[in-house]
Amino acid sequence: MNEFITIGQIVRGVGIRGELKVKPLTDDVNRYKKLKVVYVKSTPYRMLSCRFDETFVYIKLSGIDDRTQADALRDCYIEIDRVNAVDLEEGTYFIADIVGCKVFTDDSTEIGKVIEVNQFGAADVFTVSDGQKTVRFPFLKKMIVKVDVEAGIIVLKADVFAEVSVYED
Repeated sequence: MNEFITIGQIVRGVGIRGELKVKPLTDDVNRYKKLKVVYVKSTPYRMLSCRFDETFVYIKLSGIDDRTQADALRDCYIEIDRVNAVDLEEGTYFIADIVGCKVFTDDSTEIGKVIEVNQFGAADVFTVSDGQKTVRFPFLKKMIVKVDVEAGIIVLKADVFAEVSVYED
């Protein structure tokens, strides 16, 4: 498992003092208020301030003092130590733990590895590739047989998977 959990992606710098506009990748944006240290490209930064609007989180980090430094971090991810991660409810998982898992159907067909998880509201959409073909599908409760992030395995009901999956051309 990864030692870090990703909680946001830097969109761009804001203003002249190095504030960062962050797209939150967490269910609870209020967690940002409790953070003292975050990591960007494995470098620790002290969190100096945090504010929100309807969509984004705006943070100020120690050592990022102007717009040029902030813009240099565009598209980088905000991460925290796993020990600072929130406790998950049963049946929920960190995206960082899902990415890289092998996906199988309950008839033992290997689909590939999870390469991306997108959060669109009603259901997360998994992108899975076997190196040749890429497939996307909503991760629905009715299709889950087993999720074992420790073993890196996800097993899905073959019939439901066939109904909801879309392969790229």
